[in-house]
Amino acid sequence: MARFSSPLQHGRCGIPEALVQRYAEDLDQPERDVATNMDQIRVKLLRKQHRMAIPSGGLTEICRKPLSPGCVSSVSDWLVSIGLPMYTSALTEAGFSTLGQVPSLSHTCLQEAGITEERHISKLVSAARLFKLPPGPEAM
Repeated sequence: MARFSSPLQHGRCGIPEALVQRYAEDLDQPERDVATNMDQIRVKLLRKQHRMAIPSGGLTEICRKPLSPGCVSSVSDWLVSIGLPMYTSALTEAGFSTLGQVPSLSHTCLQEAGITEERHISKLVSAARLFKLPPGPEAM
């Protein structure tokens, strides 16, 4: 069974909008339908654990707020925030292990890291260009 982030464990939405969007694209389904299904799964799992679970009425409305830079403390967090968490290992193994390296991601280095999906490469490069380092020494 998958582990969820602490906001999700406490019954609140913790699924980034970008992840909902990617699943909607991958499944060729409307974003709202994917968000509704993800929310139903979230509520079901929380209730199974005897935890408070309040249906959000659709994750898309709750998840529209951008992730604040303070919430991104690792390359893995950044990848989750843009909806591409499956590339954590590939980037780490390719030497991209700190947030300070994110802005230097390029099409070539992503391909060399073994990422072949052009749509994902484009999204990674675009997000890397927009990325701003959060304050603090752990980002370096």
